[in-house]
Amino acid sequence: MEIRVAIAGFGFMGQMHAQVYLALPGVKIVGIVETFPDAKAQAEKLGLAVPIHSSLESLLGSTPVDCVDICLPTDLHAAAVIEAAYAGKHIFCEKPLALTVEEAGAALAAVEKSGVLFQVGQCIRFWPEYQALEKFIKSGCGGKLVSLSLQRRASRPAYSRENWLQNGARSKGAALDLHIHDTDFILHLLGKPQAVYSVGRSEQGSISHIFTHYIYPDVAVVAEGGWDLPEKWGFQMAFQAVFEKAVVEFDSLNSSSLYVTEGGKPKEPLPYENPQFKSSANAGGNISSLGGYYNELSYFMECVDAKKKPAIATGAQALESLRTVLAEIRSIEDRREVILS
Repeated sequence: MEIRVAIAGFGFMGQMHAQVYLALPGVKIVGIVETFPDAKAQAEKLGLAVPIHSSLESLLGSTPVDCVDICLPTDLHAAAVIEAAYAGKHIFCEKPLALTVEEAGAALAAVEKSGVLFQVGQCIRFWPEYQALEKFIKSGCGGKLVSLSLQRRASRPAYSRENWLQNGARSKGAALDLHIHDTDFILHLLGKPQAVYSVGRSEQGSISHIFTHYIYPDVAVVAEGGWDLPEKWGFQMAFQAVFEKAVVEFDSLNSSSLYVTEGGKPKEPLPYENPQFKSSANAGGNISSLGGYYNELSYFMECVDAKKKPAIATGAQALESLRTVLAEIRSIEDRREVILS
């Protein structure tokens, strides 16, 4: 079976997703929705010769499509999900699901009513090093998890179309666009916290750096996320998980980035699986640079092929992560701990 995919939004993330689809057997990109004039040239760089439409309505009205991959700015997510759902198309939507709980709820109601398959791009659940940590926790090798700290730091993003990421009304800043990755992974591992307490820095109407303490009864959990570092600083994602008898740590700035220290043994690399694929005319030979993007889209395509609802990065899970980050933002604004009901 060939799965026909349309990509709505062909900026940084849309092009990233296109590279993954080009590497997946049985998947064909059949159209792109983008209003910027360079979309055709960007598609051709990837070896794509497909129609470019100015609206999702135009594409769906003229092209047979099985799935819509939504990589539009966050403030356009909910409306695009609703439109694709009522057109009967399966949907992959980039994170965050929406800007508000109300918008997210409307989008999920449309998905439920239409009966289409739906997944949200909370890719850290699929990132190889983070999957290795989850596997280590479940193995019990290190004993009980006693503390977890996560970091996600970046230079100020300058790659978004019309600089929408820096418009707080469209993105809600680093808290909702960047830091939500770690919030979502914490919920994935540990469930909903009792409360959150956050401090942070605001610029241009949104949070540019956030520090959050997630309140759990038996494990200390903190996460930091910010994109206010100098222009040439780059990007870092990292974590340190402390167990009763071990430490597992990851830092994307290190070449051999995943380590475990157990008992009296010295620190050593912790083996983990990284996806591979055969090279083709349209994609390179090692997909590791695409990491979780490859894993999440491959998983969703498998679900579509099997006509099976995704169990990872579902709409309900994405809604809970959105709700938690919005509580973190409220904690900063009100300078208090926020209880999660």
